[in-house]
Amino acid sequence: MEEPERVTTMLPSSVVVTDQPDMRLTPNQMRALKAETGRTLEELMGEGADEADRLQAMVWLELRRQGYSAGWDEIGDVAVEFQPSEPDPMSGEPSTSSPHSADSGA
Repeated sequence: MEEPERVTTMLPSSVVVTDQPDMRLTPNQMRALKAETGRTLEELMGEGADEADRLQAMVWLELRRQGYSAGWDEIGDVAVEFQPSEPDPMSGEPSTSSPHSADSGA
């Protein structure tokens, strides 16, 4: 997959991350993240990683996908808006936002 063209404008004040973020990375994205931070993906996102670094890595990845090319320190100032993931319509489970009566027909 081709990398999007880099945008040189100001970064957004926030970025949306779902409760199940898309953590697919290309090898080039992994190399770029390591070059930017000096740390491996495991060090940034693994079990023993700092929560702030883990969150910042998700923001870095999302902004890269949107075409931004900013440094690690700059990205640390972008706020995160958490949103729940959309339910999978194929799972057969009702949406958590549906009123109970809508599930049962009562």
